[in-house]
Amino acid sequence: MKPIISLTVMLATALMGGAQVLTVKSIEKIDVPVSEETAAVAAFAPSGDYLLLSSPSHRGLVKFDLASKKATTLTTAEGAGYNAQIMANGANVVYREKSISHDKLTYTAVKQVDVATLNKVTLVEPTRDLQAVAVEGNTAITTTRGKMNLRAMDGKTTATRPVISSENLLLYIHNGSEQRLFAPQGTEVTYIWPSLSPDATRVLYYVGATGCFVANLDGTEVISMGQIRAPKWLNNNTIVGMRDTDNGVFVTSSVIVAKTLAGTEQVITGDDTIAMFPLTNADGTKIVFSTPAGEVYMMNVQQ
Repeated sequence: MKPIISLTVMLATALMGGAQVLTVKSIEKIDVPVSEETAAVAAFAPSGDYLLLSSPSHRGLVKFDLASKKATTLTTAEGAGYNAQIMANGANVVYREKSISHDKLTYTAVKQVDVATLNKVTLVEPTRDLQAVAVEGNTAITTTRGKMNLRAMDGKTTATRPVISSENLLLYIHNGSEQRLFAPQGTEVTYIWPSLSPDATRVLYYVGATGCFVANLDGTEVISMGQIRAPKWLNNNTIVGMRDTDNGVFVTSSVIVAKTLAGTEQVITGDDTIAMFPLTNADGTKIVFSTPAGEVYMMNVQQ
């Protein structure tokens, strides 16, 4: 495995030449706990003050405070690290909990945990019909059998954002009681890594073996973003993701790329770092990424 280069060299490489989408102000290595339960970064708090860590198989959630360096286990549930959601207030986390029934069928419940008290609330009882889990502000949104269910922490229970679900590697848009197929490239391809833009007007997604795309909610005005994997929105007009290569067994190289919808692209990490799976905070000023060795870095950026 390639060694991690110094932060000074990495920052210099990120700022060198080429088109500029953003300015990398600093890159900091985060000394996260080293264990099987904390080997993967599952989520980044909207305020940028803590990370959620999980196992590579998505078992459990550990809150890691970036200021105090304190690690707190929120849950040991199977599946909790898969698409875990943090509310805007940072105080509550919504996660899945998988279980196997006596007849060997997999069921999924949805729970909410208070990160301070560790009190848990069940939002959806174990079911085989869960389609999507999302958060809007301080409201948890779940979708089962095409029906959206809301649970608000601030008394506001009106969801203004649609929710995206994935079934059999196809995408569906849920809006109230409406559910419709979202397949701009047709139904013979696979769709992964979907997400809504911050203003909820566009969908970002990846088509297997083809590349990354952005489209309107109705599937029109499709924009090809090229080979950018695990993409995330930085703002309404910019995405970040990874451009990785492998030898069929191991990832041999990977860089983090920022790209605007207009097509301007910037590589923001160095070639000597295997930088993968970026996550962004709510205002797009911080980007967290990890390496196959379990190291985590945080970039402070200016758009």
